[in-house]
Amino acid sequence: MTSPLSFLGTRWGGAPGPLRGVAVLLALQTLGFVSFGLYELGQLHTGRVVSGAVTALLLVAWGAVLLLGAYALLAGRAYARGPVLAAQLIQVPTAWSFRGGETTWVTVMLGLTSVLVIVFVLLPASTRHLVGRRTDGS
Repeated sequence: MTSPLSFLGTRWGGAPGPLRGVAVLLALQTLGFVSFGLYELGQLHTGRVVSGAVTALLLVAWGAVLLLGAYALLAGRAYARGPVLAAQLIQVPTAWSFRGGETTWVTVMLGLTSVLVIVFVLLPASTRHLVGRRTDGS
């Protein structure tokens, strides 16, 4: 019997270290977004049922898209790089908005993981895995 995650075996082994790090960081971000989305569902009140439900849905969907991006990057799909980078560039100022008070930890966690994902995705080893080596000699 195979593991439910055995499909990652070949993708994980073929990806360079920085992209494996990206996959782990995106999985952590997904965990955070999905957890907060589920928390929001538990906080629904009669005065804000629609806004709370939509917020929860968007947070869970955002996390799912991040996880799909991680899977596609591990598989060497170059098309995933743009959306993953765009998501991280959106998350950096979002993280900054949480600075100060009791939410500073959100700034640190989301900001740090977002910046690391950006750096790791743009490293030459990641680019080679995603778009291959140049054959024009440059």
